[in-house]
Amino acid sequence: MAYELSVTLTDEEYAELAAEAARSGKPVEALVHDIVAQRVKSNSPLSYPMGSRTFMEQQYREGKVLALPTREPLTGPEAAERERRAQLLKGGTPAAEMVIEDRGPR
Repeated sequence: MAYELSVTLTDEEYAELAAEAARSGKPVEALVHDIVAQRVKSNSPLSYPMGSRTFMEQQYREGKVLALPTREPLTGPEAAERERRAQLLKGGTPAAEMVIEDRGPR
């Protein structure tokens, strides 16, 4: 079974759509069909629970994570740099103590 829909676009929207169709070498109708089909598939729920690796890869593709862990041990210079940064960020008074101090005497 097939369905036919009518979509109303402004001149600007149609011009953008036609330009994209020309770039992809497809007719406008085929491009609209592909866009709608892709959108419907991307919003459908997964048939299986997403694993942690799959979730991390999705976050990476979306630009929310800068790098994926490789589970390889750090090299000597990498470990030294990490330790140096930890020492730089190591603070003085812990936040819990600051809160207690701010409360004042009881």
